[in-house]
Amino acid sequence: MVNSEIEIKAYIKDFESILNFLKNNAKFKKKYFKKDIYYAKEISIKEGNIKTSDCIRLRTEHGGYTFCTKERTLIEGVEVNEEIEVKVSKKKARFIINFLSKLQKYKEYVRKEKKGYAFIYKNALVEISKIKNLGDFIEIEFLNSEETVENQVHKLKSILKELGIDENSIETKPYIELLSR
Repeated sequence: MVNSEIEIKAYIKDFESILNFLKNNAKFKKKYFKKDIYYAKEISIKEGNIKTSDCIRLRTEHGGYTFCTKERTLIEGVEVNEEIEVKVSKKKARFIINFLSKLQKYKEYVRKEKKGYAFIYKNALVEISKIKNLGDFIEIEFLNSEETVENQVHKLKSILKELGIDENSIETKPYIELLSR
C-alpha cells in the first residue's frame, strides 16, 4: 500500500501531562509496542553513507509484520513522506529478510523499540511514545489527506502548540539517524 504522510515529531518533557490531556480531549485508539529493524545495504553501512530512502524497515507489532520504505522530504520542520508498506506473515517476513541479505546485500543496521499510546485528535493521529535509548516523543500525522501540504503543516504545528510543546522541540532527523550515533 502506498501512503502519503505528513508528520511532525518532537521531544516531550512531561509524558504524563500530555497523556492526560489526550485521554481527556482525544479519542483513544490503542496502546502499542512496536519493534523496528532497519536494514541498509552493506556497502552503505561500511561507507557510513546511509540514506533513509534506501533503508527498509521491518515492524513487528501485535504479532503482525510490516515492511516499509519511504521517500522523505522536509517542509518547515515537518516530514512529508511517500511510503510503501506491505503486511506479511512471519514466514514471508523470514523469506524477505533472507532475500534482502543474500541477494540484495542488505543487513541489519539499527533497531528501535517504542511503546506508547495512539489517539485521534482533530482528525490527526497522535502518538506519544517512549523510545528506548532516545526518550519521549510525540508524533502527529495526517495520512492521505486531501488538504494542501501547507494547510497540514499549519494544523500540525497548531496541534503541537495546543499541547504546550514548543516548536524548538521538533526533531527533524529520522529515528535511524538518532539511533545510529
